[in-house]
Amino acid sequence: PAGFWNFSWLGGKNTYTEDKWSGHEGDLSRLQDFYLNHGYVTATVGEPNITYVDGGGKGKKAKKWATLEIPVSEGDQYRVGDVKFDGLTVFKEEGIRPLFKLHTGEIYNESRLKKGFDKLRDAYGAQGYFQFTGYPKRTPDPKRKVVDVTLTMDEDKRYYVGRILFTGNDTTRDKVIRREVYMNEGDVFNTEALKLSIRRINQLGYFKPMEGPPSIAPSSLGEEKLDVTFKVEEQNRNQFTFGGGVSGLEGTFLNASFSTANFLGLGETFQISAQTGARTKNYQIAITEPYLFDRPITAGIDLFKQKLIIPTLSNLVGYTQESTGASFVFGLRLKRFNQLFTSYSYRIVNIAGLSAALGGIIDPTSPTFDPFFFGEEGKRKESTFTPSFVHNTVDNPWTPRSGLKYTFTTQFAGGPLKGTLDYLRPEVEVILYIPHTKRTALGLRGNVAMIRPYANTAKVDPATGRNTLPIYQRYFLGGETEIRGVNIRTVGPIDSENHLMGGNKKALFNAEYYIDIMGPLRAVLFFDAGQAFLEGEKIDIKKFRTSTGIEMRFIMPVLNVPFRLIYAFNPNRDSFQPKSAFKFAVGTTF
Repeated sequence: PAGFWNFSWLGGKNTYTEDKWSGHEGDLSRLQDFYLNHGYVTATVGEPNITYVDGGGKGKKAKKWATLEIPVSEGDQYRVGDVKFDGLTVFKEEGIRPLFKLHTGEIYNESRLKKGFDKLRDAYGAQGYFQFTGYPKRTPDPKRKVVDVTLTMDEDKRYYVGRILFTGNDTTRDKVIRREVYMNEGDVFNTEALKLSIRRINQLGYFKPMEGPPSIAPSSLGEEKLDVTFKVEEQNRNQFTFGGGVSGLEGTFLNASFSTANFLGLGETFQISAQTGARTKNYQIAITEPYLFDRPITAGIDLFKQKLIIPTLSNLVGYTQESTGASFVFGLRLKRFNQLFTSYSYRIVNIAGLSAALGGIIDPTSPTFDPFFFGEEGKRKESTFTPSFVHNTVDNPWTPRSGLKYTFTTQFAGGPLKGTLDYLRPEVEVILYIPHTKRTALGLRGNVAMIRPYANTAKVDPATGRNTLPIYQRYFLGGETEIRGVNIRTVGPIDSENHLMGGNKKALFNAEYYIDIMGPLRAVLFFDAGQAFLEGEKIDIKKFRTSTGIEMRFIMPVLNVPFRLIYAFNPNRDSFQPKSAFKFAVGTTF
């Protein structure tokens, strides 16, 4: 048969070695598998005849080319005959047979057997049969050109969990890891629960990703028991920064912050930060306990005070936006990777110093400009209640390769909660990571949200012709976490004079292809697309603003966060947005 071409030496260095031919997953076994997968169960593959040819060059540059002739005897193509099972006691045959997808009369395909045994091994492992092995016995009939298959099971005995141990956690307490393990001492040794435990420990981000299974050894507690030792390697989750800079929006500033995702090794998240400068004053302190009273209950509090002075082009004071408030979060783990959160937030937002006379000198393409913004001076009290549901199986927070995360959130403001603003804000986000090869993976994100004012906030202001929802609550896109090639809050509906107006709904799509180069260095090919839309408008993909390009991510060993260098090209953009951009950022897009 034709079609087999993927020899191992065709990738990378084109050098023939004995190991590439006959080693584990070498080309000999791949050729044999190829024939077995196409029904040639009697095919044989001989040793290659190698002829060397002088490739030119002298000294160290001298080369020799090798010509390989591989003797193959294909034989006849066989179809599936009878399929029998031997040694089954734990499961019934009618429940196992569909796993193998071998049907009488079809061309024999060995890969279906391997996939079937993989699934069966998982099923036995979930029942505690850790040492299960299975193998096929093929009996070809040359006259009928069929092959009878007997699938033999060596079930061995059921095992139970002895001791669960941890090594390498010099900072993190044992209980912080143990509570993420879906196995208990004395339970049936469930290999599926073990796999989920490894994924959950990796999700914490406290340790370097565990590669492969933990150490499993016979237990002194009994012949049928196995001890499990999780070998972890701590990585720094403490971040302390002190610095300063100049920003077009914030002016000159100094900042200092400390944050940790594993405070004192107890798994708590703690953050304290302060920033002061010519136009900004930001203060925040927050702490979250993921296991309140050693139960899977999340509780947290966040206190903040922010002040931002928005300048004009002539560097005069345009207006001041101040926010002071607190938020409280409560969460409950429902089932393994599912969590339900509720939060309550109260903040006071004060807009001061606005003047219609400034309209002629404020940059009309600035994300802070809005033609209806003048006249919005005053103090607003926002009282919000936000329930959310999160499902998360993503394997690692910083270098993900597989998993699914989806979040449903609805924020309620005003009404019985009081406050100045009344609105509903539902949002849905789905993130999917698909492994491709050992070094590559695909990441996808979709996000849609809308805000709907009601009661007094929904009333139309005769002066502006729209409701009284303030501009800072409307949707704008842009920035390194949404559309990388443009600045934050610079994508949205615009009027005839290119003034950004903000939308009441948004749609966002991101695609990333990850290439792990070496160690903590990762290349990312990306495509971003999104837009915000006005009331009465439908979401229209044709109006999306797009950005595509490449970025390099490097995990800093001390800070343990990704540092990013981004080059973006913006194919579909507004006139005031750049054609391309080079940026530096910290963190991830999603």
